[in-house]
Amino acid sequence: MKDICQAVYEKMCADKSISKCVGDRIYPIMLPEDAPLPAIVYSPTLANYDSALQGDTGYVRQTMQFVCHDKTYKRARELSRKVKKLFQDYKGDMCGLVIQAVFIKSDYEYNSNTALKFDMDEYMSSIEFEFHFNEK
Repeated sequence: MKDICQAVYEKMCADKSISKCVGDRIYPIMLPEDAPLPAIVYSPTLANYDSALQGDTGYVRQTMQFVCHDKTYKRARELSRKVKKLFQDYKGDMCGLVIQAVFIKSDYEYNSNTALKFDMDEYMSSIEFEFHFNEK
């Protein structure tokens, strides 16, 4: 069975609106140092597994975070809206993984940089979704 991270990556790469904006700059977990912008970083943040008396049911609620990076606040926000449009309320076959539901959990902006980076040439917009699917 396909992994949720691989399915999410393939879905973003196949979306013309996203790929036109970021090309192949879609990264797991962390943005590479000096990566050109715009780019998207996706990360699995939390997985909840349902159990029954006989053991694991295979039903998963996986939270995924998407951080959209760009050189202006407006463009970072516009990119996060493309990700929102792609995943919000999605259900069906996602690159070989049957998704039963997707719900938006949070949508927020970073204060234009991280604690380790104090320049103003990068803005980040984050959005989180909970993907519901069966692993078995």
